[in-house]
Amino acid sequence: MAQVFALLLLLDVALVLIALVDCLRADESAIRTAPWTAWMFAILLISPIGAIAWFVKGRPVPSVPLRARPVFVAPDDNPEFLKSLAAALDERDPDR
Repeated sequence: MAQVFALLLLLDVALVLIALVDCLRADESAIRTAPWTAWMFAILLISPIGAIAWFVKGRPVPSVPLRARPVFVAPDDNPEFLKSLAAALDERDPDR
């Protein structure tokens, strides 16, 4: 039983430290729902609920939405690659 308690305590300390570092590194103008100092007190005093709340409701939203990131296109699905391939083949063998 003591080992389970020690593991839970270690997980709690790790979660609080990660939340604190993340909160300290966040831009204050981008933090949601409360000011920076309120989040610091919540993370430190209401452990682990404050740290979990930070990640759910306080952490800044990424500037680039996940859907707007460039998507890898395989060469056989890329029209530009296929055009360049056709041009290279025509250049090699104009009688084709």
